[in-house]
Amino acid sequence: MTGSGRPMDAVSGPHAGQPLLTAGAPALAADAALICCHGRGATAQGIINLMEPIYRHGLAVLAPQAERSRWYPRPSTAPRADNEPWLSSSVDCVAAALEAARAIDVPPERTVIAGFSQGACVAAEFARHNPARYGGLAVLSGLLPGSTDELRSTTIDGSLEETPVLVGYGEDDPHVERERVAETVRVFEGADAAVDERRYPDTGHEVTDDEFDAIGAMLEAIL
Repeated sequence: MTGSGRPMDAVSGPHAGQPLLTAGAPALAADAALICCHGRGATAQGIINLMEPIYRHGLAVLAPQAERSRWYPRPSTAPRADNEPWLSSSVDCVAAALEAARAIDVPPERTVIAGFSQGACVAAEFARHNPARYGGLAVLSGLLPGSTDELRSTTIDGSLEETPVLVGYGEDDPHVERERVAETVRVFEGADAAVDERRYPDTGHEVTDDEFDAIGAMLEAIL
């Protein structure tokens, strides 16, 4: 199911018409799906390559591409309004990828949504807006976006129904603040998610083998 990607027609705002890249199992053989969101300055093809260690037989991979390789222009710690309409448009991209998975008969509860860095913030924001049971959510070196005050008052209107949520980050990562990690974990636990927070010593802004193993375990549980 490897392809250069079709445009995401249902997406509105700045990311409208950007491609959705696909890899992994062909549509007829897909038993699970992985949606992965790239970081700022990166590409959909780059995140497809990055996630290769967790590929499994029967796994379809879908990676949306951000306009100009950034999901939103301001820092993730800025007030959410400062990152609109890009932030809402990025959430639309994940929704479009989820619909593409449905179209090959892979439902949300068999789909893992993952993102790295700014893409992790997008994945988290999608789950905040769209609580349901997913195969998993992997927030890698990222957090829920918004100002500190917004984050403290954030709740999710609905249940994630025990969706496994990995929040992984390096203790030396300059982009991930511990207080914001705690708030992100609180928000997801408050929506009935099974949160697994993993803090890695002597690690910066990167994805670890342990995180790949954790996402692999989510996929094994589905497959």
